[in-house]
Amino acid sequence: MTGTHVNRRLPTPAGWRRVLALKPTMVDFVERGFRTTPAGTRSTLESAAGAFLDGFNAELASPAGQPPDLSPVPAVRRGFAAEGAGMAAALLDALTPAGTRRLARLRAEYDGRYAYLVHVGVGWSMAKLYRHRLPRSTGDAPLLRWLAYDGVGFCQSFFASPRRFARWSAHPSSCPPTCDIQYQGVGRSLWFRACADPDVLGSYVEGMPEAHRGDVWSGIALAATYAGGVEPEALRRLAELTGAHRAAAAQGAAFGAEAWRLSGSVPAHARAAVEALANSTLEEAAAWTWQARRGLDVPGADATHYRRWRLAVQRRATVALTG
Repeated sequence: MTGTHVNRRLPTPAGWRRVLALKPTMVDFVERGFRTTPAGTRSTLESAAGAFLDGFNAELASPAGQPPDLSPVPAVRRGFAAEGAGMAAALLDALTPAGTRRLARLRAEYDGRYAYLVHVGVGWSMAKLYRHRLPRSTGDAPLLRWLAYDGVGFCQSFFASPRRFARWSAHPSSCPPTCDIQYQGVGRSLWFRACADPDVLGSYVEGMPEAHRGDVWSGIALAATYAGGVEPEALRRLAELTGAHRAAAAQGAAFGAEAWRLSGSVPAHARAAVEALANSTLEEAAAWTWQARRGLDVPGADATHYRRWRLAVQRRATVALTG
């Protein structure tokens, strides 16, 4: 990944936080061993990943109590920067002995438009610190806070060596509900690992545990909707490959649709993805996520509530897919 993908207008860390800064080479597709064609898709996805690094480093550079200004990042990539900032804020909160409120302040600034992404970013910090419990500072977001486990799955699979990545295919037949969410994150990472090639993605899914293939397709479709990078014919091929997991893919597309709706700036690629994967308009698919949250987004909601939320979205998607 070249330096042109890094937003030089954002501040860079100084002092002791400089050692935590993330370098552009971390998301270079060649360095990671990812598929590198088509070139246009690679450029789009590396730019998205670079925006994540920008957001992470900008949060590191910000004075305590002052969330970073992410406005220099183009709107189409600003959500990725918010995700990176979420990781950095949660990481600094955990590493500071007396504790800080960076994540709380970041959320106060950006949850209105990037709540999905910030919570996923929290999961990156959990993966890096090998922690399994959600931060207390996310307790006021009963349902969305479980998106952190999506971030855990993405982080662990995006940076995995081939040998470690293979472990996702040899998973126990039974696992807790948070496991479903992590496999959704694995699916999102596959969009990058496969450089969004539909047939390569299909091969990846075939190698996953049967019980989690729907979760993986959900993540792939979420990434297709949010990150984009492909032409309409690739989206149509992707929809064909989902097979019996079409409703799960539509649910992932709906999550991506709602994330874009919240941002206030919806790109054309997101509308195309939702139409192909959910047979719906972006606005309709985004509405499914809110309709399905009723009665579930309550204090004390756990990972089973999150699972029920996804299934409720899938039921609504099935109507659209068969209508």
